[in-house]
Parts: sequence; C-alpha cells; structure tokens
Amino acid sequence: MFQYQIISPTAINLKYEYGGEYFTFNLFRKDEVWILHPFDGILLGNQAMCVLVVQDLFTNKAFQVMLAKENILFSNLRSSVDLDHPNIPIAASNDRESYEDPDDDLMAFVQQHTIEEVIAYEHDLVKQRIAFYKDILQRMFMDDLGPSDREFQKVQEIVRIYEDAADRLSRLNGTDLNLGDRRRW
Repeated sequence: MFQYQIISPTAINLKYEYGGEYFTFNLFRKDEVWILHPFDGILLGNQAMCVLVVQDLFTNKAFQVMLAKENILFSNLRSSVDLDHPNIPIAASNDRESYEDPDDDLMAFVQQHTIEEVIAYEHDLVKQRIAFYKDILQRMFMDDLGPSDREFQKVQEIVRIYEDAADRLSRLNGTDLNLGDRRRW
C-alpha cells in the first residue's frame, strides 16, 4: 500500500507498506532535485533495511504514478540513503538538516509569492480536502451509512469546517480569487 499527502509545493509526506509494516518518508525539493528521506527509526538505524524499502518503493507503480501526477521526474529524484553503498551512515551521506535554512526558505517564499497567491494556494488545498472528505461520505453512503450514523455526522462536520474555511479564504481575495495584484507582502 502507498499513500501520500502534499504538504506544500516542495514537500510531500509518503506512507509505504513493506513486509507488512508501514514506513514514513518525506519527499522534499532542494537545489533543483527531490530528496526522499526516511523518518522511521528502524530505517534510520538499519541502513541495509532502509535500502531494501527504498528500492522497493522506487519500483512501486503507485509511487511512480504519484511522481508523474506531481510532475516530478524520476531523474530528479535522490535519496538521503546511499543506495549503492549501504555501509555509509545515513547522517553522513545526506542529513536533511544540512539542506534547509528555514530563514532562507521563508524569505524566498515571501519574495516569490504575493499574499493573493498564498491565499489562492491555500484555497485550492482546502478545496482538495473538501473533495477528499466528500468522497469518503459518498463511500460511507454506498456502505449503507447515512446521516443517522455518528461517524458519518463527524465527516459531514469536517466537510462543513473546510467549506467555511474555503469561503473565508475566498473572501480574503475577493470571490473570484483575482491574482492580478503582484505586490509582495
């Protein structure tokens, strides 16, 4: 099983099942490449196991489809794990902390985006969440669960919360989410 969640335009969280266990990865963009980094202690502590899981992930069709959908070229994908030399410690081969300077990332983000673009981006993310939870409601309904079911009601409330957030974001930019104003914030 493979699942992913887009965190930002440059960060994606991945969940991958290997050998009956789930492993969590972060895929992030840095210096024009995408870097796959494991988060699970078992993978960080056992590089040979990490190499097996990462190699299997790279051959997973759902992972490859996700890369295509997100316009990530396989040739632009790197691993924080040295797949060719598993005896090199992960931290020495590619420590994520060395890639990121949060202040630089924040300043680059502020300089490259207007507040209107940020609001529009957040609005789009919220709309995606609405669609996701509406799909869940539809599946619940198809499984004979409906408005009288407590879980169904909770998912409906999640949809309402996201719809309220989408409406409020829309009002911040105006109802048409016009991106014509290019002033930086």
